[in-house]
Amino acid sequence: MLFHVLGPIEVHGGTAVRRIGGSKPGALLATLLTKPNAWMTTDELVATVWPEQAVPASAEANLKTYVWTLRRGLPEHDGGPRIESRPGAYRIRVGRGERDIDRVGELAEQARCASAGGDAGTAATLLDQALRMWRGRPFADLDGDAATGVLAHLEDLRLGLAERLAEAQLAVGRGQDAVATLRAVTADAPLREEAWALLVRVLHETGRRAEALAEYRRARQLLSTELGVEPGASLAEAHRLALGAARIGPVRRELPRDVPLTGRRAELAVVGQAARDSPAPVVLVHGMAGVGKTAFVVHAGHRLAPDYPDGQFFVRVAANADRGTPGAAAALHRLLRGVGVPVSEIPPDLDERSALWRSELARRRVLLVLDDVPGPDGLTPLLPATPGCLTLVTTTNRGWHPDGATRVGLAPLPTEAAAALFRSALGGRHEEADQPSALAVAQLCGGLPAALRDAAARLLCRPHWTARRLVDELDEDPCRVLSDAVRRSIVDARRPPAGRELALWYALGDLPGEFGTAAAARALGVTPGAARPVLEALVDRGLLDVAAAERYRSHVLVRHMARCTAPVGGPVREHHRGRRVA
Repeated sequence: MLFHVLGPIEVHGGTAVRRIGGSKPGALLATLLTKPNAWMTTDELVATVWPEQAVPASAEANLKTYVWTLRRGLPEHDGGPRIESRPGAYRIRVGRGERDIDRVGELAEQARCASAGGDAGTAATLLDQALRMWRGRPFADLDGDAATGVLAHLEDLRLGLAERLAEAQLAVGRGQDAVATLRAVTADAPLREEAWALLVRVLHETGRRAEALAEYRRARQLLSTELGVEPGASLAEAHRLALGAARIGPVRRELPRDVPLTGRRAELAVVGQAARDSPAPVVLVHGMAGVGKTAFVVHAGHRLAPDYPDGQFFVRVAANADRGTPGAAAALHRLLRGVGVPVSEIPPDLDERSALWRSELARRRVLLVLDDVPGPDGLTPLLPATPGCLTLVTTTNRGWHPDGATRVGLAPLPTEAAAALFRSALGGRHEEADQPSALAVAQLCGGLPAALRDAAARLLCRPHWTARRLVDELDEDPCRVLSDAVRRSIVDARRPPAGRELALWYALGDLPGEFGTAAAARALGVTPGAARPVLEALVDRGLLDVAAAERYRSHVLVRHMARCTAPVGGPVREHHRGRRVA
């Protein structure tokens, strides 16, 4: 680090430390360092170097002198002057990591990753290192309006890091240190309500109930006197915990095992943005069977779990419905038990269960992963109503959309990414799969992640097989390679269609991979107008994609399963055997 700005401005070079402060050049350097690598006009610099006092007529000439003085004392940057100039403006060149602020950001990110990995001890060490970089008031030589925004941002950063440090300290059993950390925060920022809420919770969780209640009363008095407001949701919830009014049970961590993803970076970014931008976000992830929806939301859930400390729940909604109980009702029963509601207190009525669930979530920040939701009736009763929770939903049915939800569609992987996934799934045998064979497997599986993992698993289970043998088996009959689960998931996607929808499903086995509305109409023996709603129904079920206006595309494995399940000798199959309809 070259520039230390979290206190009086210092320039470090080798073993030498030069403090530049108490002077106009120091004020100029501090101003330039607030916006590294950005041009600042002469007017901006003059207003900052001479705040709240008469600006001398020689100000611009003085600036040039100060720049000359600073250049002499600063090391060069990429062979040029550290401070550059152009008509009417100056800038200071700063490389990555040359400011102590940048190092603080790196440590904070490392601490976040450590916390996400369950290593609270490392997180606490990193956060403590970050906080020790403050040596006093940042940009100590900076005054006036230019200082206000910068100092407010850095103070908020420091206080936020201290709050995170307290949480990490508590997680490793250092409750006394966590209390001391938070009391320092509330002393520096007495109107910072989140710090008060955390202090009350820490005192409560370390068995100091009386102190927790006393700190709540103190915070409430401050907020009322200074701002004329009552405590917000987080502080009120901490108070309820201290009073013992809330049900306290073990925090549920239900997410299944995480698996690496390939080729989903853009989609993960959408989920992360939704979690940041909405107070109670709902993300609906849709796509055909086997495309990796569950793995995607589980992976996203693990990444976001640290932001939802009160629990992470995972429920297969359709699976509950299959057992004879309406999916939402059965899911609510399990979720309410998960937050500590005794079975005897769970209402039998769906609406009452839903209301109780919303009441319980109002006191918590939880991550809710609802897998395989067939439609809105299975989702609406489960949704949180208050800010602080994130709901990730998967569905194979594309024909519905929850109000206000962020929609993420997953498509089969491109060939190169699919080949990479296949080789990754082979683990120690990945070198046996040459690139041509891996690409062939990717194409024969149509980029479907579940099929690619099945193919890799089959090769691992058959040590005498070569990758070329696997390609031949897939090419001849994918059913020899694919697991029952994958085949069944594709076939089940067509249920419960009947009539023309079922007939079109069977016809997919003989239609080409891409076809027009007219071809489908001929296969069904109906007009194009009558065929369109049938086609759209299969689009909703994830069995077809829309390629263009009046054009549809089916997946290679969907076509194969349609051929496998079509009645032998059926009129549609026999009519199209050996033909391809354009």
